[in-house]
Amino acid sequence: MLEKFNGWLERNPVAADALLAGVTLLVFSGTLANGFVYDDNPQIIQNPFVVNPRLWTKIFTGSVWSFQGAATNFYRPLQFVCYWILYRRAGPNPVPFHLLNLLLYAATVVLVYRLGLRLTSNGAAAFVGALLWALHPVHVEAVAWISSLPDLGCGFFCLVSFLLFLRAEQEHDHPFRLTLFSALAFLPALFFKEMALSFPLLLIAWWFSLGRPESWLRRALRWTPYLAAVAMYVVARHFALGYFTETRHFWQLNRVVIGSALGLLGDHARILLWPAHLSVYRMFNLRASLASAWPWATLAVIVSTVWVRKRDARLAFLIVWWPVSLLPVLDIRQLSFPQLADRFNYFPSIGPCLAIAVLLIEWLPESARRSELQVAGVAALAVMGIAWGVETVRYIPRWHTNDTLINYSLRQSPNSPLPHMARGMELEYQEGNLSGAIREYKTAWRLNQESTWPLGLAHDYYLALGRIALRRGHREQAIRYFKKVIKMAPNGYSDAADALGAVYFPDGNYAKAAKYFEESVKLNPQDLGARFYLGTCLMKLGHYRQAARQFHAARKTDPQYWQAYQAEAQALEAAGRMARAARVRQQIRK
Repeated sequence: MLEKFNGWLERNPVAADALLAGVTLLVFSGTLANGFVYDDNPQIIQNPFVVNPRLWTKIFTGSVWSFQGAATNFYRPLQFVCYWILYRRAGPNPVPFHLLNLLLYAATVVLVYRLGLRLTSNGAAAFVGALLWALHPVHVEAVAWISSLPDLGCGFFCLVSFLLFLRAEQEHDHPFRLTLFSALAFLPALFFKEMALSFPLLLIAWWFSLGRPESWLRRALRWTPYLAAVAMYVVARHFALGYFTETRHFWQLNRVVIGSALGLLGDHARILLWPAHLSVYRMFNLRASLASAWPWATLAVIVSTVWVRKRDARLAFLIVWWPVSLLPVLDIRQLSFPQLADRFNYFPSIGPCLAIAVLLIEWLPESARRSELQVAGVAALAVMGIAWGVETVRYIPRWHTNDTLINYSLRQSPNSPLPHMARGMELEYQEGNLSGAIREYKTAWRLNQESTWPLGLAHDYYLALGRIALRRGHREQAIRYFKKVIKMAPNGYSDAADALGAVYFPDGNYAKAAKYFEESVKLNPQDLGARFYLGTCLMKLGHYRQAARQFHAARKTDPQYWQAYQAEAQALEAAGRMARAARVRQQIRK
């Protein structure tokens, strides 16, 4: 049976590609009905770098949250380049954004199949391995969540690069031209997501497992273009962020870092092999992870590849693919929240899925010299594929809206503080249930304090308490909360300064309000509300030219902010600059 299927695959390569892509599109088609969830709204709809066509250059000069004035460890400009282009074509419509994710995923499935063909001599194993990868529930987060585009882009370009690398390596004369093309394909992967930094290590793993006998000096020469690509990325990253990593003494490892790496490795293995109770808000518990069998069994499997390599180097490489490509997310110092995410397994899971197919279809039957094992292997793969496909289809609607995602996450991760914070915001803003919101915020705070690796929730927690205190008329209590936030992170957050400005503005204390709005603008130059209020305070204080500059900056950030045009014209007229005010008013009419 498999011989006939192999023959069909060999005769119909395009049809095989189309079949894999078609199944992928069908299974994940439900993502097209989903909306913007979680980080999608701030990163797209509320992102001036995406919404304003003139601010595209700022995409390359800061971190993923620089549009909010926040500094993070993540530099992913190609994510926002894609958003910028799609927004020009479709505006705030989630369907094209979901479609991009879906098409990238389907194309990557085809590349996984092509990789399997390159690494194995069995077309059926390559096809089934790619299909397993396509149906894996752990990929729903990456495909159904628009903000997970970096994982899809990084995975696609890494695979293109690796296929070109294999083509160059498997040709007799190792054509350097293909190596250069491979390195060029690797470069955009870096600018999609930091996980691509493990890719050069994957090439070394291939040389150890399957490379032709030759000197490591020759291999090092062919490795140089990839190092050059990394160097270009590091320079660009340092220019944009001012640092390569926020972690001090990056090379100094301690017991907590090493123990966390082992715990994370085991938890990632559990998610990969038993994809149940998936959740975007999952918490990492170091003590519980190390107490389970998963990290130790996983470590034993990785060590066993030394023995497996002697019998089947292909299988050993596919197993090693997973921990090598997972390395960037095993250093807990580089992670924010979550420390353990489904999407981290997106690219690394390629190796295990192909390895499982090779193991059950080819390796075990040949090793035992029993053909009936192949039938059993195919049956096991069929059961696994169906189970994974059903779970994937069931999981996709959970990402439909923020409500569905939060409610599902509260059931799956009741001990995680983040869904409780999110539920608190729903109760506060959408339902006006301030008492319920307070309960959720306090639950989140308690759970966070009890966790082995607490998150930085203090800012959001005290800001929320301040908002609710203000809505209840407890003005002085609210001010204390807001000032506490500023004291905790004087150079980090603008929303507490915004809140304090909004407290003093209605009282007519424009000088004090202006002080806080000015601080907010310094922290986040893209905060249009803070700029407008600062300009209004300056107008009230008689500083008309300074006010005009704030209104001008606001409309430059958002050319559709017509109130800012009107306010700037009024400020200029008050300053006696009638001609310039007239030009601003003409722009309103245009």
